[in-house]
Amino acid sequence: MARIVIAGSGFGGLTAAMKLKKHLDLSRHQITVIDQNAQFVYRPSLVLVAFGKATPESITFNLPEVYQQSGIQFIQASISSIDGDKKIVETSQGPVNYDKLIVALGEKLAYEEIPGLKEYGYNVCTMKSALSLKQALSQYQGGPVVVGWAQNVQTGGPAFEVALELSHYITHHHLTGTIQFIDPLPKLWAPAGPKASEFLAKVFATHHIKRQGPVQVRAVQKDRVILSNGEELPSVLTIITPPFRGEPAQQTLVANNARGWLDTEKDMQSIHYSDIYVVGSAVAFEGPKQGHTAMLQAEVAAYNIAQDLESATPKHREYDHEMSCVLDLGDGQGLFVRQSLWSKEHQVVRVGREWPLAKKALAFAFVRTPVFKKWALSIPQPK
Repeated sequence: MARIVIAGSGFGGLTAAMKLKKHLDLSRHQITVIDQNAQFVYRPSLVLVAFGKATPESITFNLPEVYQQSGIQFIQASISSIDGDKKIVETSQGPVNYDKLIVALGEKLAYEEIPGLKEYGYNVCTMKSALSLKQALSQYQGGPVVVGWAQNVQTGGPAFEVALELSHYITHHHLTGTIQFIDPLPKLWAPAGPKASEFLAKVFATHHIKRQGPVQVRAVQKDRVILSNGEELPSVLTIITPPFRGEPAQQTLVANNARGWLDTEKDMQSIHYSDIYVVGSAVAFEGPKQGHTAMLQAEVAAYNIAQDLESATPKHREYDHEMSCVLDLGDGQGLFVRQSLWSKEHQVVRVGREWPLAKKALAFAFVRTPVFKKWALSIPQPK
């Protein structure tokens, strides 16, 4: 019997577990998932929580129940370290041995890299931070606002939606306020391609959202954001995504990556440890870190682990890096982007009222039905 351990239960960890269940006979193998949280949070909907359009209960579900129904062991524990040589995951509930390991620990929010950001900044990266922003919005009476993301962040969609939601919030509540958007990219939403970038720039202009970029953040104070070039932006409400780093628990597996990410081949197998696979934000690939990419990587990793265990001559699949998301523009319109980053297979940019509806339906299906959790179906993508 092989012991397969999955460290982390976000989009990547959950998908990997359910795909492994489909590929493997659980009477012959054991799948164990370890996560410090018993609740799964559908993170793309945290913007809605912050603006009072969704409740925490509507975007979460109970992980132990899901795994128990699937015959998968779940351990609620924090992970302190991983020994890739001895094949041991050290947790707050004791050591867990593995034969195959999937690292899906997500990212650490490195507030400490920007003085004042934790004290004076808000974001929508976690449920706690989204609820804090909701409280701050209830006290906002107008004035200059700075929205965006800092350097070393590999996801921009939520910040765009925050800026647009905030524009509508200011108008709806008859407030007077300006929104400045900051990001470190050479062009607004550069990974999405020129067509999406140009369209979003026009949307920002319509909402009088002024972009400052490319810029980096030096510090955040109670009433301003200080940029690396010395410029100071007045701000009574600062909403900036913090820098990302690899989780401390995976640092024992890191080779030379300065941000603490783990190096893999395109089959998601660790370059340095043959029995370890990596998915999601923990991976060292350049480009966006999204739930979508985590799920695609998890499918590849699960398939390849099953090949390792069941086939005398395993043939690995390879992951093709891409981004896919819907930006809710806040007025019934949505912007769908699907962009291949290593090839030209998918380069799709579409605008329409169907996209926010599709996004809402997907969130409901993921959280409230067994489509993804029990049946392990992949998210359908428009052609």
